[in-house]
Amino acid sequence: MIIKNFKPVLNLFLVATACYSIHKLVFYCYKEEIHARNFHYSIEVLYLLFSALSILIVTILIKIKQKSIDNVGMVFLILTSIKMFIAFAFLYPILAKSVDRISFEKTNFFVIFILFLAIETVITIRILNNNQ
Repeated sequence: MIIKNFKPVLNLFLVATACYSIHKLVFYCYKEEIHARNFHYSIEVLYLLFSALSILIVTILIKIKQKSIDNVGMVFLILTSIKMFIAFAFLYPILAKSVDRISFEKTNFFVIFILFLAIETVITIRILNNNQ
């Protein structure tokens, strides 16, 4: 019963791992053009950060669903807003850099952020639609 309740967390972990592998493969294939070692945050750090935040959000949403399904949507919006502030705090040093090639790093950051936001949204929709 408990494992069934936390299946979305496992799904999140598996999708995040697959996306990380694909992302790393793209960096490996284009290693001449992409200099990831010059990034302020490595993609490993970004994936760990966003994975941890997403797992925390999904876990809280599962707990909220068990108490009151009516509050899941509002809690999701609040937690996503908090996550956006945390993401901006991590993004600010990248925005403060004055290097020419910083746009690729910003794009990389936003792609990872949007990826995890989409995953969380799909999982939240499934939690809300799985009204038992």
